[in-house]
Amino acid sequence: MHRRRQNGGWMLTGAAVAAVLATALTGCAPQPGPSDWTLEPIPFGAERADIAYGMSHLTPDGDGGFWAVSSGSWLHVDAEEETVARFNAPLDSPLSRITAMATLSPTELVVVRDEGAPVLAVLDTSTLSMRDLPGEAPSGSGGPTDFGDFEFGDVAVQSGAAIVIRYRVGDDGALGYEVLRVSLDDGARTLLHSEPLDWSDAPGSSPDLPPVDVDVDATGAVHLATRTARVVLEPDGAERSRAAQNAERPHVAVSADGTALWWGGGARDSAEQGVVVGGSSEARASIEARSGCADALLLTDAGGDERPLPFLCGANAAARVGDSWVVAIGGEGDGVLVRLVPPSRS
Repeated sequence: MHRRRQNGGWMLTGAAVAAVLATALTGCAPQPGPSDWTLEPIPFGAERADIAYGMSHLTPDGDGGFWAVSSGSWLHVDAEEETVARFNAPLDSPLSRITAMATLSPTELVVVRDEGAPVLAVLDTSTLSMRDLPGEAPSGSGGPTDFGDFEFGDVAVQSGAAIVIRYRVGDDGALGYEVLRVSLDDGARTLLHSEPLDWSDAPGSSPDLPPVDVDVDATGAVHLATRTARVVLEPDGAERSRAAQNAERPHVAVSADGTALWWGGGARDSAEQGVVVGGSSEARASIEARSGCADALLLTDAGGDERPLPFLCGANAAARVGDSWVVAIGGEGDGVLVRLVPPSRS
């Protein structure tokens, strides 16, 4: 079986240093203008550190803050950037096997868990208890092989139901994915969309399955990021738009109004500027190193108009949180949670 690998737990490389990067000529800290995006490292914990292992999964907490997870390491930061919770789950705990998550309410997350077979569950964050939803076992019929729930990918929440990426493999070895709407009451499933995938897609993810990222906006539109395409579906699954891309690690994070950040493809010329503010020198260096590389950042509005953003490429995970995005970048020794704030211009 192909299984998604997860990053290691938190590892601090030192306390945060309250420093800004001086410019070479003037010695003054850069100041963002009304047309600039700002990129600010987010401190966490009692140490107020801003460097750790890169985080694998992010979701809003439904109350202005966010949850971040990497393997069995959990972090909850509130709207005031205070660390509400931070803990490492035991290796044998279900909390150490989370492979995707999305926000249902300020006290509940929908999570995907790897138990050999994939499990969809609702996590109560106040008690850290889970309620598993029914799965689908192999059919055992004499027809084409049905592997049942072979693998789940990413998950989002739409109008109180889970939107889940489900990978399927036929008896001929052909790979595809489905977008399912799953009732969180009884686990009933509705197929919204399906299409084939190639095992060779995103070779950098090998031996894992080709990544498919999903998010939804307030209208219920479903946004999908794959190695080869950016797709937007109507709430009923009808295809609204499709654009080609060539992404090694595709991601999408959508605001309520349908404005979406996508990671995929090479950087394109753009007049947009990003300014790094605050943070330790290590965190600032990690952010500033992530420009001009593959899987560059692209902004689309609700109408589909594109605006390349030539900074903060190669995200691990991202989520819209309040009036900004939170983006996880980096790995061991240079992982940073970055608050990405749009320009103040109208």
